[in-house]
Amino acid sequence: MKGTWSTPEEIQYKKERKEKLIYILIPISAICIGALIALLTQLTY
Repeated sequence: MKGTWSTPEEIQYKKERKEKLIYILIPISAICIGALIALLTQLTY
C-alpha cells in the first residue's frame, strides 16, 4: 500500500467513507450493548 499514490479526491473520498462508517457503527454498537445488558438483566431475575 505504501507504493501506491492517491489523488486528493481519493483521499477525500476515503476520509468521508470512514466518517460515515463511524456514524453508522456507533448507534449499532450502542443498540447491541443495550440489548446484551437487557438480556443479562432478564436472566439474573
